[in-house]
Amino acid sequence: RLADGSRPDAPPTVRDLMRHTAGIAYPQEIPQAALRTTWAAANLGPGRPGVDGAGLLAALAALPLVNRPGAAFRYGYSTDVLGLVLEALDGAPLATVLQRRVFGPLGMRHTNFELAADEPVATAFPEDAAWHAAVGPIARRLPGQAWMDSGGGGLVSTLDDYAAFGRMLADGGVVGGPGGQRLLSERLFAELSRNQLADGVDGPSGYTGPGFGFGLGLAVRHDWGPSAMPCTPGELTWSGISGTALFVQPRQRWFAVLMSANMASRMMARMALRRALAQEG
Repeated sequence: RLADGSRPDAPPTVRDLMRHTAGIAYPQEIPQAALRTTWAAANLGPGRPGVDGAGLLAALAALPLVNRPGAAFRYGYSTDVLGLVLEALDGAPLATVLQRRVFGPLGMRHTNFELAADEPVATAFPEDAAWHAAVGPIARRLPGQAWMDSGGGGLVSTLDDYAAFGRMLADGGVVGGPGGQRLLSERLFAELSRNQLADGVDGPSGYTGPGFGFGLGLAVRHDWGPSAMPCTPGELTWSGISGTALFVQPRQRWFAVLMSANMASRMMARMALRRALAQEG
């Protein structure tokens, strides 16, 4: 239900989940103070020990929707719910589903939701306290604690693996370049890479600056309007909590990946990278 207790005209759809218009948001994305407080008090933490899929769904079901489905872009737990949808459809943990459908075909051997205790991971500078508080526990399973493969905030990866994913997107959903294995159908890739937000629905400007809509999982540069980065029409981009960033231009078949360990300056870093790419031509 909505915050006033009423039912929305229509329930959230899978497409709403993929474009973050379902009304399921991170607390910091909620502009209404009272609603933001309610969501923050739920203390949801997917991607960290102590939360499992059933617990996350129960907590989300008890909260009011942040907006009518389709009416606003609010980044949040939608991707976690999508991961649980995949688990239900395939009857397997999300790690297994993604390994079979994505990581295996792309050769992404070092991408997963869980790290071994002795496996090294990049860390931020000590003064980046937000990074150490938010990112440090991710991918570290503790014995006896509940766990979920968090589609929205649980994967860890390497530069080579992320580049393989970026190359697939730059090639329009094909693995191995033209004539290779098609991982995403042409129709799905066309939907993924076009703006899915209706006229008047605000986009992801808090993450990209102005000038972007949102497709199915990635921000999409409009062919109009100002931009904080020199991106070209149809360019796709999104970033990770730890400081990573991905830029893809399917029309020209190029991509760029930023792998950094920072939260304090991650917005500045990704914009500086995109400007540098433009200067390189």
